[in-house]
Amino acid sequence: MICHNKIKNLKSKIPTWKNFIIIIIALLGFGILSLGFLGGVAWAEGFSFVVFGDPQGRNDTFSDLIQKVNREKEVSFAICVGDLVEDGKRSDYLEYIKTVSTLKPKLYNVIGNHDAQKSGWKYFEEFFGPTYYAFDYDNSHFILLDNAFGESFTPKQYQWLKNDLKENQGKNIFVFFHRPIFDPAEIVEGYLMSPKQIAQELEALFYRYRVKYVFAGHLHTYARAERDGVTYIVTGGGGAPLHMPEMFGGYYHYVRVDVNGDKIKDRVVRIYE
Repeated sequence: MICHNKIKNLKSKIPTWKNFIIIIIALLGFGILSLGFLGGVAWAEGFSFVVFGDPQGRNDTFSDLIQKVNREKEVSFAICVGDLVEDGKRSDYLEYIKTVSTLKPKLYNVIGNHDAQKSGWKYFEEFFGPTYYAFDYDNSHFILLDNAFGESFTPKQYQWLKNDLKENQGKNIFVFFHRPIFDPAEIVEGYLMSPKQIAQELEALFYRYRVKYVFAGHLHTYARAERDGVTYIVTGGGGAPLHMPEMFGGYYHYVRVDVNGDKIKDRVVRIYE
């Protein structure tokens, strides 16, 4: 407990700025204040996670990504935004599971078109569970959706999403799916979610419920844009052949996100410097 009487008695003897320093030291000593208030290097609370996408069975590069993620400090979990495998075969999934077994943080997966093709969605569900789901972590809510193909995003899933967003208002909301609803780099149109009307409705929904971030893959590059207060990131540099030159985000990477209360920071991390 802070001794207010002693601090008050010092008022006439010590300049105001010294009183301030004494109070700060006392608060730090009692754990009421963290060094984050003074611009410290690290926040006292909060958590971090990483996002990557489209390894597609290219395990040399993907293994390098995993090793780099493992060297990150205080990462609570990782999310892969789809195209875990090349061809949707059971053997592809088993190889992916073997590769990610070396990843230290807990891993959540989004289904992509390569994962779902040739009935590969059955193996996704066998190994990872439903193709769309949500979970909470700290003060944040994470929604993972299935838009691998146009028919994947069903009316049932859409209604589930709307209900889930409504029930989790006030939290930091992060959304993840495979196909972007628009191209943040404004270069490629053919890789976007279809039908376009649904994509536009999703964008309006994310704005309405004040979603913080939306992550996608599919386009093998890195891109970032903000629309109506929502940050959209494409992170498809997990191992598959790149679609863009380096100057347009064509490099292997993942994205690290740091969350502390309602303060959120993101940064792209290249696998090869």
